[in-house]
Amino acid sequence: MKTLLSSLLIAHIATGSIALLVGLIPMFSQKGSRLHNRAGLVYVYCMITVAITALLLCGLQPFKMMRLFLTGIAVFSFYLSMTGWRATKQKKSGPSSFDKGLTFVTLAVSLAMIGFGGYLLITYGASFFPILFSFFGILTLVFAGRDLQFMARPVEKMHWFFQHFTRMGGSYIATFTAALVVNMGRMLSSDSPEWLFTAGWIAPTLVGSMLIGYTVRYYKLKFSATKHMVGA
Repeated sequence: MKTLLSSLLIAHIATGSIALLVGLIPMFSQKGSRLHNRAGLVYVYCMITVAITALLLCGLQPFKMMRLFLTGIAVFSFYLSMTGWRATKQKKSGPSSFDKGLTFVTLAVSLAMIGFGGYLLITYGASFFPILFSFFGILTLVFAGRDLQFMARPVEKMHWFFQHFTRMGGSYIATFTAALVVNMGRMLSSDSPEWLFTAGWIAPTLVGSMLIGYTVRYYKLKFSATKHMVGA
């Protein structure tokens, strides 16, 4: 068992590190190029491995709150990367049964995180884990809920494009955040203020969301200008 756990941990750390490095390539390479597509696919495969190893490590080891939470983040990041990648396959056909099933499973995970966060909040008050479980549970619920809405009604022509880069970007932010906080725990002293660790979890999401929002506005303006030029 010890050898199995060590192997899983090595695979988890290795693929997570590769994802952080390879994930930068699609951000700065030409969209739709061979390099962009290949690097993006490697990133998705890495996130699948990260999620599977996280689930196994959580299930095969004694219960720890941080381990459970990191597993939730791994599932969240996997969902974002998978839906971001799957968006490129839905240009014409729309979501498949697999996509719908994945969304419902993630919706259940988000509700479980919110419920557990609420239980911790009632039991222990507004401390580190209740805040984080609730925050990321709600964030996961928002993404899964939006996907359910898009499945129920027609979407704009370029929805797949925005879905692709916002989800892949969100997945990278979640992966970066997990790596940051794990290493913060090693670098900071045990008596560091709790708000510092909480900020380490939440700040990358807030900053990354603003950058993604800026990119969305940029491309919407660009597509709108192109449409007007063609119409003229």
